[in-house]
Amino acid sequence: MTTPDSTPAASDTANIDDSPAADRRQSPTTGPEAWSKRLADRFALDFGDELNQWWDELCQHSPGPGEFRYPVMPQTLLATVPDPIWPPLMPPNFLPLVGNGAGDWLCLRLLDPHVAAQSGRSMDICHWYHGGGDWLPWGDTLSEALLFDWLLASLPQAERRHAEPASEPALECESDDPPSHVGSDSPAAWRDHRWGQWVSSRMPGLNHIDWARTKPPSVETPSVEPPKVHDPNTNDPHQLAAELLSQGVCEVPIRCQLIIDALASPLGGQITPQTAHDLGLTWNDWMRWCFDLRMMPSETAALLQEKLGTPAAAFDPAQQSWNDVAAHAAVICASHPELSWGHDLLGYTKWSQGDTAGAEQAFSQAIRCSVFTDQSVRFRTHWATSTDGVAKFSARFLAEMPAGASHPGPPAEADRLGCLPATVDLGTLREFLGPHRDQDASSVRQRYSQLLVDQAEASDSPETSVRLLYAAGWDLGAEPMRRYGELLDRYIRACRDAGWTSHERLASVHRGGLKARYNL
Repeated sequence: MTTPDSTPAASDTANIDDSPAADRRQSPTTGPEAWSKRLADRFALDFGDELNQWWDELCQHSPGPGEFRYPVMPQTLLATVPDPIWPPLMPPNFLPLVGNGAGDWLCLRLLDPHVAAQSGRSMDICHWYHGGGDWLPWGDTLSEALLFDWLLASLPQAERRHAEPASEPALECESDDPPSHVGSDSPAAWRDHRWGQWVSSRMPGLNHIDWARTKPPSVETPSVEPPKVHDPNTNDPHQLAAELLSQGVCEVPIRCQLIIDALASPLGGQITPQTAHDLGLTWNDWMRWCFDLRMMPSETAALLQEKLGTPAAAFDPAQQSWNDVAAHAAVICASHPELSWGHDLLGYTKWSQGDTAGAEQAFSQAIRCSVFTDQSVRFRTHWATSTDGVAKFSARFLAEMPAGASHPGPPAEADRLGCLPATVDLGTLREFLGPHRDQDASSVRQRYSQLLVDQAEASDSPETSVRLLYAAGWDLGAEPMRRYGELLDRYIRACRDAGWTSHERLASVHRGGLKARYNL
């Protein structure tokens, strides 16, 4: 699959009407010709006051103060084929808003209309990673997502990210503010930028945070010594995380960071695949042991202490706080049931405690979530899907449990976009997503995707058809790539039949991009 590139500035002007109305310096910020009004008309969507203000007034003050600093200009989103939209890897309900110059985006995600009706929110803002298509909600609003970007360097495990922040590219950006840099020594640098002032005005609770204690920690050489107790008189990433959580701000990505921190140990970066091979260790086993130190055989720990001089304390399972993992995962399961990693980790903690019924219930929820939501690299859970053709972390554990042993029943949550509907039974999912020693992954993906398409065609519910077709393309992915043209066509028709007009409009823009770029 072609890897998309970030197009933050120069190419943001591609395919744009060159009439005076298309020039943001001549476009009014109010009335029928305002950028926000034109975007609302194109996508049949009420973006709300925040995004309307962003497009009409704020995005022109670029670049921003963080990693995600290059806004997608309104005229780009009004183009026939907006450059930042990269189908088919980017899901058809994602609209890029701000890029980092390296191919990653903060995207608006359109939520399932039924979920929107219950929650009062029709969208959130997600980090979308171009290196594999993984995504993670960073906030309910753009303000929250930008804030998390600016504060990430001051939070626990800031270095455990998908990729390094983009270096300053040589781009021609129209800007009223001087460029600022990721990792600034001044913890208040973002607050001095026009974007930061805007975010602060929209989130008054931030005024209660002691920003003098949020300076990013200095970068040091990783140590194999166990972590020291936090000094309350110094900058404390955990205190900042606690303050933000107490305000209900950036909850999903902060809990993600805290889980990574709870699982952290100095062993993670001590051995390379080549070193493991030289020591007679299987790399997959090593990754599993780093994920859960309780699983490491004592003889392996003794070998590493002898060969590498690693202190015994580095192997102590007490470094990892599985109670914290379970607590954070449970919150995510309740607030965002479409995210695989919450169910995966909750299921694993129950499995490790011997609670088979609880583990099966959690894994039965996880297996319905997209692999693009598992955060497997950051949590080091990818050892579970690297052998035997296993497609999902949860599927490996479900395969070890007798089918229907505890009768977990249908999903606890109502059907929603991004989760496999209840019409797809658990037995079918275990069959397709569990071990396939004699079949290649491509063949399984093709048959699995076709199964979901067939079920969508047979469904008498337009909403269920939409969710099934979404899963056919963005649960495991679909192969070959030319299949996405047909999938998007079907998905757009299903959205139309279901009356999901904004989803239909956005998916149609994705469809145009697929045709323009790949002639599919």
